Amino acid sequence: MELKERWIRLSDIFPQIYRADPYPFRPNERIGPRKTLVHTFLYIFEGSGTLIIGNTSYPCIRDDLFYIKPGTVHYFQSDAIHPVVHASIYFDWTGEETRTGDMSLFRYGDTGYALSGCSPNFLFIDCPPIPVKTHAPRNSKWMSAYLELIDDMEKTREEAVLLRRSLFEQFFAGMIAYCRKPTAPARDPRIQAIVNEMQSLPKHPVTVEQWASRYGLSTSYFHRLFMEETGMSPNAYGTRCKLRNAKKLLRETNQPISAIYQELGFSSVHYFSRLFSKHFGESPSAYRRKSREGYSDNLNE
Repeated sequence: MELKERWIRLSDIFPQIYRADPYPFRPNERIGPRKTLVHTFLYIFEGSGTLIIGNTSYPCIRDDLFYIKPGTVHYFQSDAIHPVVHASIYFDWTGEETRTGDMSLFRYGDTGYALSGCSPNFLFIDCPPIPVKTHAPRNSKWMSAYLELIDDMEKTREEAVLLRRSLFEQFFAGMIAYCRKPTAPARDPRIQAIVNEMQSLPKHPVTVEQWASRYGLSTSYFHRLFMEETGMSPNAYGTRCKLRNAKKLLRETNQPISAIYQELGFSSVHYFSRLFSKHFGESPSAYRRKSREGYSDNLNE
């Protein structure tokens, strides 16, 4: 039995997002075979490894984005030295299905199940097919929307649901526009160098004035270039880098929160906790507790 297919216009999507979360692999960890009942976008946030989708093996590195149709068998194999951290969104294109965002979205092992239990595959009338693998620059506006959606997933108010739908539409519209272009747009190497430095050295105490002076730019022109490149102000982007590194440290290390805020250059633990809660809707300690619950207990079912 084949997966049901339906045609739809791009402007008619009404995304229903069930689950969106990061998952840090252990070195050499293997997961699969796995199938999902719904559609999946899977973004390689850090590290490297191999992703097998159907009968095709894809090497995966940072900034690779994969699309997996419902019911498609896939496997993950993380690198032994640089383990993968992926950030995934599990969704349907319309609001017709009613599902919960728990482990019932997944099937593990070789046990078969009817494709009638999967969401239909959608084909778009007015845009090219979604590629299985895309290079997705994280500093683009559309990927910023993708990552913001994942950061906001824990929020439960109705306005948060509306915001996530809007962020998904921004992401997908940007992705389609990006894929239509024969080549990626040229990036400003000066801003890219600064962005890379911000990501790798989030504590770096460099001011906007110092960044601008480094390349002989006025502060206002540097600010405009940075906004065009990332969709955010330099200060906002630097704060986001620090907070994302904080999430990584909370997930993957046992460092006390008092050490993490100092390592990332926040002025006090109270300021760090307040800022973290404002951005992610929960305290650092609550995030650490949640990130270590649930998901891994079900991987071998």
